[in-house]
Amino acid sequence: MKMKLLPWVVMTGALTLSACGGSDGLLGEDNDVDMMYPEAGAEDPADRPRPPESEPTMTTVGPFVLDVAGNIAMLRGVTLEFYSNPSLMIDAIEPVAATGANAVRLMVNKDVTEDELDGALSVIANNNMVAVVTLTDDGSALQCQEDPNSLIDAVNTLWLDKWIAVLAQDRFQGRVIINIADGWGPTGVFSAASLGYQDYIDTYKALIRRFRDAGFKLPLMIDAAGCGQDFNAFLVGRGQELLSADPEKNLVLAADGDGQRWDNTDKIISANTLLAQEGVPFVMNAFGGSETGEFPVDHNDIMLQAAGNVAVSVDTPWSSAEDGVGYVNAFGEVIDLSGGASSLDVFMDRRYLEFMRVAPGSSNYAPNGTTGIAMYLIDTNGNRLRLGTFLARELRENTWNKLRFDVPAEIDPANLMSGATEFDQTAVTHVGVEIMANGKSDSAKGEIKFDNMNLFPGVPPVYTAQFNTDGDAEQWMVDGADSWVAEGSLQALPTAGQVNYQMASWNGDAIGQIDFSKTLNVTVRMFLPDEYAGDLSNMWMNAFGQFGEGWSWNSISVSPSQLVPGEWADLKYTVNFNETVQPPSDIYTAQAFGLQFGGITTPKSEPILIDSFVIEDPSARPTKVVTDTQYKATFSSGTEGFVNAGWDGGQVELANVDGALQASVPAGDGGAVNKADVNSVQEINFGGNLTVKANIFLPEAFSGTDFWMTFFFQSGSWQHFAFGEVDMTAMNYGEWNEVEFEITDDDYPADFARTLSPQMFGFQYGNTVAGEFMVDDIEIVGDRIVDDLQPIYQQGFDIAGAVDDLAVDFTTGALDAGSMLTAKSLGFHVVPFGWTASTWYDTTALTIAEDVLGEALTERGDQVVNGPNGIIATSIPVMFE
Repeated sequence: MKMKLLPWVVMTGALTLSACGGSDGLLGEDNDVDMMYPEAGAEDPADRPRPPESEPTMTTVGPFVLDVAGNIAMLRGVTLEFYSNPSLMIDAIEPVAATGANAVRLMVNKDVTEDELDGALSVIANNNMVAVVTLTDDGSALQCQEDPNSLIDAVNTLWLDKWIAVLAQDRFQGRVIINIADGWGPTGVFSAASLGYQDYIDTYKALIRRFRDAGFKLPLMIDAAGCGQDFNAFLVGRGQELLSADPEKNLVLAADGDGQRWDNTDKIISANTLLAQEGVPFVMNAFGGSETGEFPVDHNDIMLQAAGNVAVSVDTPWSSAEDGVGYVNAFGEVIDLSGGASSLDVFMDRRYLEFMRVAPGSSNYAPNGTTGIAMYLIDTNGNRLRLGTFLARELRENTWNKLRFDVPAEIDPANLMSGATEFDQTAVTHVGVEIMANGKSDSAKGEIKFDNMNLFPGVPPVYTAQFNTDGDAEQWMVDGADSWVAEGSLQALPTAGQVNYQMASWNGDAIGQIDFSKTLNVTVRMFLPDEYAGDLSNMWMNAFGQFGEGWSWNSISVSPSQLVPGEWADLKYTVNFNETVQPPSDIYTAQAFGLQFGGITTPKSEPILIDSFVIEDPSARPTKVVTDTQYKATFSSGTEGFVNAGWDGGQVELANVDGALQASVPAGDGGAVNKADVNSVQEINFGGNLTVKANIFLPEAFSGTDFWMTFFFQSGSWQHFAFGEVDMTAMNYGEWNEVEFEITDDDYPADFARTLSPQMFGFQYGNTVAGEFMVDDIEIVGDRIVDDLQPIYQQGFDIAGAVDDLAVDFTTGALDAGSMLTAKSLGFHVVPFGWTASTWYDTTALTIAEDVLGEALTERGDQVVNGPNGIIATSIPVMFE
C-alpha cells in the first residue's frame, strides 16, 4: 500500500518525539497531588471484567497520540451520533471508513446497550478505525453541566458497569479511546487564571484513577469545560496536573471548535499554542461550520490549522548583554519597497519578558524585558536598514505576536546599520531578522521563534520634500524666522513668537502635486532644540490651507506634545480640508498650504530643523476592517472573575443573581469592580478602535443622587485609562439600560501599553445609595483596520530546507556564526492536531452526509472529506498490531 507523506509527518520526523516536552510542566512527573475529591466510588468488585494486563494500547507522548506500533496517530474522522438510532447508525460506519477516515467519534448515552456498543466497536475495528467512545446526554446531567455527582454516577453505572464487559475485551484495547463525558464542566468561565475550574480538575483526577484502578491502560480523553469549548480549563498547569494524576500518563485533551473562542485564525493558533505548552495531546472533538451559529467558525480554516506548520526556532547561547545575531534571506531579485511594509510572527519564551514589580513593595508585576527583535533590509550596495525593533516587554507572553514594520519614507540615520550612510529603498535584495540581547539579564533565555516574513508593496506618498540639496527650499517659504537649507534640513531661527512654513501657488507648481479633495496624512520630521523646552507648555500649532479665488482660510489644530526637545520626532496629523472648504469646488484650487508654529519666546540661538514633509493618501492603500467580539461576560454562571478591586475602601459584595452581576453596596461607598483575571483573555487587542458595551440596572433609589460610574482599563504596564463615564441623566431607573462607549486611537493615554494584555478591566463607582445595582452582558468589540495588500514576498518555514537557507548575516558580542547556525532549528508554529468533524448524519446544518449510507455529501461534507485539508488529503492509516 502506498503511504501518504503529509506535512506534519515531515515536521514531526524533523523535530523528533524526544523534543515534544511534557515532562517539565508546572507539576513534575512525580508530583501528583493524590486528591480523591470528590469520592469516585467503591473499589472494583473482584468479579468485574478487567482488560488484559499485557494487551498493547494506544499511548501518548508530548503533544501526540501514538498507535500500538509507536507511530503518530493523527485522528481524522467524523462524529457519529450512534445513540440516536443504533440500529440505523451502525450502517454508517462502513461509509465513514470509505471516506478514508481513520477514526469515529462514537456518541453513546445511557440507553445504548452492551450488545449495541459491542456491535458498533466490532464494525469500527473491522474497518481499521479508532473508536473514540464518547458519553453524552441531552444536557440534563452531563453536557454543559458541572454537578460532579452526575458524572461520577455515570462512570460507575455505565463505563465501569454496564459497558465494561465490552470495553475490557482484548480486541478493543489498541483501538479505543474513552472520552469520559461530552462537554461536562463549568460554563461561563473562559479564563485561564480563574479558580472556577478547581472542582472540574479534582473530579477528573479522581475519575482518571477510577478507570486505572479498573485496569484500563488505554487513552482517556478529557473534554474541555464550557460545553467543550473552554480550553482555558487545561491551561496554567492544569493539563499537567491531570497528567500527573494518571499512573499511565496516557491522556488526551479535547475541545469543540465552536463559538467565539474559535471563530478566526488568530484564536485557533493562540489556543493551539497555549495548549501545546501543557505537553498533553490535543484533539478537536468536533467543530462547527461557516455561516452556522451565533459565532460561525470556518471549518476549512480549522482543518488547515490542524495540519500544523513549523517556524524557525532559535535557542541562543547568550554570553553577554551585547550579544546579537542577524539571520537573512536573499530574494533572488531586486524589489522596490518604497513606502512598503513588512510583517513577522514572533514567539518568545516567557522568561525574556522579565516581569518585575512596578514599584518597590507593589504586588503588581509588569514586563520589563529588553531583549529585542527587529526586521531589516539589505540593498544592492550592501547597505542595511533596520525597520524597527520590538522589545520583549512589548510582546504578549505564551502566544504568537504579529509584528508590523513600515518602510520609512524618510530614513533616520540611526536606523542605518554597519556603518551605512544611505539606503536605496527601490533596490532591496535581502530581508533579515535581528535578535539582540540589548542589555537583558542573564536569567532571560530560552526559545525565540519566528515565522512568516512578509513584504508588502508600497504606495508612494502624494508629496515629499526632503531638503537634500543645500540652498534648495523646494518651494517652501518661512515667515517669522531666518531660514536656510543645509545638511539635509530646512533650518529656521525664529525672529518672532510665531513661525509660518508654507508653500504657495505663486511660488511654484509643487502645491499642484497634492490632491486636497482627499483626507491626507502628514508627517513632519522635526528637531526641536533643548533651549525650546521651556516654551513647550505654551506652544500651539495649526495646519492651514487656503483655497479658491478668495483664498478662503481653513485650519486644523496640531498637537505640539508630539515633539521632544533635543530629539528628532515625527509630527503626525491629518488634514481634511475636503470636509471644510466652501464652496466645495474651491478644494481644487489650492493657493497655499503650510504649518504655523506659535508660542515661541525669542531670541533663540539654535534653529528648528525640519528634515522632511511627507503627505500620504491613506485611501490609496487597500485596507479592510476586522471587527470581532474579543470578550463577553454574560454571567450565565458565577461572577466570571469579577471581584472587588479593594480600592478606596470599597465595600462592594458581588454575586450572580438571576444571570447578572449584582453589586451590593453600603451608603456612600466608592470603589471599583475588576475582572481580576482579564490579563489571561488573549483576544483583547488595543491595536485599533474598541467598543465596550454593557447593560446596567440602577434601582429607583439611585435616581436624583450623586451616584457615578465609569468603566476603565489598566494596561499591561498598569497605566490607568478611564474611558466610559455613564451618563446618569440618560438612565431609566428601575429598568435595564444599554450603554456603549467608543475608544479610538486618539483616546488612549500616551504611555498606554497597547501591545500587551490589560492588567485590569472593570468599572469604578462612588456616592452610592445603600442597596444593589446590577451589570450584565459586558462586551468588548474590536475594530481594527489592517492592510489588505497581497505580499510581494513571503517566506515561511514549512520545511527544514527553508530554515537551512536562512543564513547568519552577522553576530555581535560573544556570539559567532558557527554557534548561531547550530542555534537555529525547526520548531512548531502550530502543533498538528487530530479532529473528528461534526456530524456524519443528523438534521442540522452541520451534517456531513445527506443520508446514513453517505450516498451523497452535503457541501460542507464534501469539504470535510474531499477538501485540500480534509480526510482524504490528510488521513493516514493507524496500526493496530
